[in-house]
Amino acid sequence: MIEHGIRSGAFAVGFGVVAAALALTSPVLADVVEEAREAIDVYAGPQNEWLGPTSAPTPEPGKSIVYLSNDENNNASRAWGVAIADAAAQIGWDVTVIDGQATPTGWINGMNQAIALQVDGIITSVDAASVQEPIENAQAAGIPVVGIHSAALPGPDESLGLFTNIQQDPRDIGRAQADWVIADSGGTARVVVTSHNEFAIAEAKSRATEGRLQECEGCEVLDYVSTPIAEVAQRQPQLVASWVQRYGTPLYITAVADYTLDFQVPALRNAGVDPATVKLVGADGQESAYSRVRSGDFQVVTVSEPVEMQGYQAIDEVNRAIQGMPPSDFVQAPYLVTIDNVDAEGGGNNEFVPSNNYKAEYLKLWGVAE
Repeated sequence: MIEHGIRSGAFAVGFGVVAAALALTSPVLADVVEEAREAIDVYAGPQNEWLGPTSAPTPEPGKSIVYLSNDENNNASRAWGVAIADAAAQIGWDVTVIDGQATPTGWINGMNQAIALQVDGIITSVDAASVQEPIENAQAAGIPVVGIHSAALPGPDESLGLFTNIQQDPRDIGRAQADWVIADSGGTARVVVTSHNEFAIAEAKSRATEGRLQECEGCEVLDYVSTPIAEVAQRQPQLVASWVQRYGTPLYITAVADYTLDFQVPALRNAGVDPATVKLVGADGQESAYSRVRSGDFQVVTVSEPVEMQGYQAIDEVNRAIQGMPPSDFVQAPYLVTIDNVDAEGGGNNEFVPSNNYKAEYLKLWGVAE
């Protein structure tokens, strides 16, 4: 079954139906493939229902917030900062952006800088486990810390000092990637799973992909490879070339971030690999990913993050923390983007913007709009 992320009451799927086209295959394999097909119909469907909070404390104007970015060279990290600043401006808050430069040293320095500014709250997309001492110092100073992709799972995390962590459930994202691969291949996929396990969320996502693929008896996980995200430009071109040489084609390669694929695609293109024989499955929903999916340039899937909505949620969560309220516990379901729906749900602008009217909902919660 789909255990996480499909939270709409409209979802009611009977798993285990054997497709006629799979009648000659193993019943177990047929079940897995049909289950995967039904799952991706939901993951790729519209997200037009507001499932977020319906009440919130009225923000007090004049607060100062720091957004500590994991890496301003990463599209998603940078876009979160833009969305946070936009949301904060709606309620009269100031935001300072600090670039963590994709390294633990940069993250620690950035946290220390944020604390020194004596701000009212810190929002960060760095890995919280790597900055525990500064987070403890922030807590001692009465500064709440809200994460975006900062831990393995969404929600509050007292052990890491996070008031809450905002993200889709990475296990859902990983499963959605695997389900698409299983369905597309008819249960015969040969897959390399890639990750950046210095981030807890990345490992949770990639292990979910790996685990779901292992439920498909006709699929084969050829390799599971984790490399530091700070080294993707140097290492991914050589790695992807080696996988094609070692394992041959057809081949699927999954990634926890579209950013990784930014460096895999040129290597495949330069090697003259046929895009029909190597299919890349990514996540995050970067602009480059939408462009590749639309043009058929190796990448066929991204599981897209609602970046702007997460920025608005981050401001809402900081406001709750400042005013002594519990977090909202809102988790948006994953959205799987393929050539069939690449222009839906904001895709025409190469981004995932859920059609659930989230901006108006948050402004109404904050008393800024009716």
